[in-house]
Amino acid sequence: MSNISTLHSDFFKKNIICDLNKPQVYGILQVPIQDGYAELALQEAYKDGIEVDYKTKEFKKYRAVEQWRLSTTDSFVSEVLNNAIAQANKTYNYKLSKIQDIQYLEYHADLEAKYDWHVDIGDGLKANRKISISWVLNQGFVGGNLEFFSDAGEIVQVNPNPNILVSFTSFFNHQITPLKAGCRKVIVAWIEGPSWK
Repeated sequence: MSNISTLHSDFFKKNIICDLNKPQVYGILQVPIQDGYAELALQEAYKDGIEVDYKTKEFKKYRAVEQWRLSTTDSFVSEVLNNAIAQANKTYNYKLSKIQDIQYLEYHADLEAKYDWHVDIGDGLKANRKISISWVLNQGFVGGNLEFFSDAGEIVQVNPNPNILVSFTSFFNHQITPLKAGCRKVIVAWIEGPSWK
């Protein structure tokens, strides 16, 4: 039986630094994004995104959202995310190897769009997720709040604008509250690395 290993991004090899003499930090970080980048990301999502059908009845019980998959390499969005991850990992100090997946999501009020409480790690490929990304690309919607449980067991709401990308440790429990009006457009991504030890 041959060994199968994760392909590593050259960007990550050159730009993502993990100091084994320093502790890892778990948390939520907001990373500034240059003005106008959200609009360019939207253009790329509409032009190059591949629609994914997650419309099964069982799935809709806890998640109602329209989804497209974007390239994890050689794209404007992946370049923005790579640089944001390099910045965020100066605080996190995780061993990282690549962007695992990038998705463009639309939450529509008429679909009562939401995503109930969940974590982004699990079995299989999800086991290697270390950092989750949420980059809201628009404003003008009501509801659709990104919420986390705090250490004290309280709910903390993070509602950035298109110039702020939210990154967080992937095992943090979070949700998107039901959308009440408008359309919430967001890029989400997961950054993987060697298994947690």
